[in-house]
Amino acid sequence: MRLIIFYDGVCLLCSKLINFLSRYPENSLIYFSPLQSPYAQKELDQKYHLQNTVFVKYDNKLYNKSEAVFLILKIIKHPLRFSKYLLPNVIWNWGYDLIARKRYLWFGKKEQCIFPKDNPQFLIDEQLK
Repeated sequence: MRLIIFYDGVCLLCSKLINFLSRYPENSLIYFSPLQSPYAQKELDQKYHLQNTVFVKYDNKLYNKSEAVFLILKIIKHPLRFSKYLLPNVIWNWGYDLIARKRYLWFGKKEQCIFPKDNPQFLIDEQLK
């Protein structure tokens, strides 16, 4: 199954995390699409573009916030995936929301979203084959 991560392409924290994930050994199952891309705008309802969260599409289901993060960690078999069981989702989501609200202040923001056009894992204009 393929996993598509829809992320904020102007957020420096998001971009660094996507850069990390694109180098992970299990990344052949993972695709990326900035929320600012035509692909994301076509795939997601407009209401999702207004939210301060990452979205993950997997098995035709849409996940967000900590649920999306833990799904990604599970797919890449990262040891942090087990931290999901340490706290209830409501606390993980509270932490996620805090970071999401402050991410530009704490980590910075790009002037514009730059799409990597030479990497087939980044879905910008085309459909996923």
